[in-house]
Amino acid sequence: MVLALGLMELLRRHYGRIALYRPLAFRHKSDSDIETLLATFGLSQSLEETQGVAVEEAERLLAEEGIEALLERVVEGYEALRERYDFVLCLGSRIEALNRTLGMDLNIELAKNLSAPVAGVFSMEDRSWEDLEENAALWSRAIRQQGAEIFLLCANHCMPELAERAVREQEAFDRYDFPLFCLPRSRELERLTITDLMENLPLEWLAAEERQKENAIDGFRLGSMGLERLLEEVQPHEFIITSSDRSDLATGVMLSALSAAGTFGSGLLLCGKRPAEALIRLLEGLDEIPVPLLYSSRHEHELIPRALEIKPTIRPGNRRKIDTALGLFAEYADRRRIEERLDTMRQEIVTPTMFRYRLFERARQDLKTIILPEIEDERILTAADRLLRRKVVRILLVGGQEEIARRAKKLGLDLGDVEILDPTDAHLRERFAELYYERRKAKGVTREIAMDRVSANKTLFATMALYDGRGDGLVSGAIHSTRDTISPALQVIKTAEGYPIASSCFFMCLPTRVLVYADCAVNLDPTAQELAVIAQQTVETAEKFGIEPRVAMLSYSTGDSGKGADVEKVRKATEILKNKRPDLPVAGPIQYDAAIDPAVARIKMPDNPVAGHATVFIFPDLDTGNIAYKAVQRSSGAVAVGPVMQGLRKPVNDLSRGCTVDDIIDTVAITAIQAQEPAR
Repeated sequence: MVLALGLMELLRRHYGRIALYRPLAFRHKSDSDIETLLATFGLSQSLEETQGVAVEEAERLLAEEGIEALLERVVEGYEALRERYDFVLCLGSRIEALNRTLGMDLNIELAKNLSAPVAGVFSMEDRSWEDLEENAALWSRAIRQQGAEIFLLCANHCMPELAERAVREQEAFDRYDFPLFCLPRSRELERLTITDLMENLPLEWLAAEERQKENAIDGFRLGSMGLERLLEEVQPHEFIITSSDRSDLATGVMLSALSAAGTFGSGLLLCGKRPAEALIRLLEGLDEIPVPLLYSSRHEHELIPRALEIKPTIRPGNRRKIDTALGLFAEYADRRRIEERLDTMRQEIVTPTMFRYRLFERARQDLKTIILPEIEDERILTAADRLLRRKVVRILLVGGQEEIARRAKKLGLDLGDVEILDPTDAHLRERFAELYYERRKAKGVTREIAMDRVSANKTLFATMALYDGRGDGLVSGAIHSTRDTISPALQVIKTAEGYPIASSCFFMCLPTRVLVYADCAVNLDPTAQELAVIAQQTVETAEKFGIEPRVAMLSYSTGDSGKGADVEKVRKATEILKNKRPDLPVAGPIQYDAAIDPAVARIKMPDNPVAGHATVFIFPDLDTGNIAYKAVQRSSGAVAVGPVMQGLRKPVNDLSRGCTVDDIIDTVAITAIQAQEPAR
């Protein structure tokens, strides 16, 4: 599943519409792999559309009509998807019985008949480097002997030492004409969750919170001893199974989890006779259920052996496992060669997913430390956890260590790798206040005022930490206004050399392209000179994020068709921009329809290469820009990423107070990439 998730993320970079296809499907069972991929990548398919021939039907076809009849049915379903999608990713099935019947690997036979290269996965648990080379040779020979093409081979469940060596000595695999790489074992991915138990055992919820369904389980403990001994011996993330008459254990475990000094178990299962209603009412009366409580009418000694046989899965919505899997793929897979293989078969379409993927890839190339001051908001902490798992940035949280640990524990997050800056630290406050005083004394700020402001304003405290070099960028605004975020940056960080103003832009992610709009958030009514600066800053932003800049200087008229002060401002700004960047393709003044629609452009501005093909849109004032981006966002379903601040010496970016966790992740990645560029 790690490979499927990683490949899907790569594919979304190159293809706009992707379908999943399981040629042989167990239709009477849930398919957690398919469901996870559909949910994680927002694919529009239904589960039924991903399923080819039911295994039961495949067995009948093989028995009555032979393998050709089965292959014909599989190909029919595959071709129906190819007509509607740019790429179809096929997932194999565990079909050992059919393999034995046919004397061949049916998954490989299906791949051959679908003209689809094979991504082979083999286990390397507790095996050596020599075993890796031997297995790669055996697998490649077996696949090719059956007449199929190899897309890649992946050695899974490797010892960490082997996986690290494979990364260091990747050139040793260059002799293969396909990518070969190792994925290490991951404790996180090998953990069961409570959802895994619920799917496989006769259990029901008694008292729990929704998020606790994905609690990780490190092991099982039979609660047959006294409460005092259990509390001494139970380990974090252990799942306790005991008899339903042990209400003392239930209340004791809950109290221990609520205590800062207690151990945080993953769950508690009561077995046998249904627990007393008084106990259930007591637990339901708690403000929060610290440990989920479950019940089964079966005996605990019957359930434990069955629980030990359950295989862990990566389920939809389990971001901890999904992000861990994507992080492993990003770190260990030979993505360069995989993309070279994709390049031979792709027709690139610029999609929002591709843009987001590139954000993560660029951010990983040179990890930066991004400061997040709003630890009070669980969206911020959740985003920090996911960013760390994806290995996109380093995170510095502004807050007390105990408070951060308490909030992380409540949300089930792993923030052990974050850096922490405590705003109550007297030494830091004194240093930051002195730095603030030096920056603002010409504006009448005294040392006393500086100390008061730095002590009272955590965003200012975080901005001073950025100014002091303790981080590379800052993201705020989830619970503060734009003014609260931007004003300290303009006062302390200030604009980069050569830029008299700062500005903002939005990345407008449409279904098959990403456009850049500016300025939609900062400058109310810029002059012609300022408009040219905004355009120049936006061009540099577009270039940095891999968008070829073709600039439309927008107005209510195109070319020489209109007169008036507003048009003249845009015309003058266009000339200034052309003088500063004669290499740029620029059109202005130009109306929006002529800038984006080739058919309109052929009528209104037929000889301009930007007309109809613009990627950077510069609006004449804040009213126009803000209205336009929101109109496009709300009317077309486009994703608006931003505002992204431009022109500051160090990157500071603002969030919307209605932002999602994904919005925060995107903004942090953008900020990290901005920080990679040396200050002007």
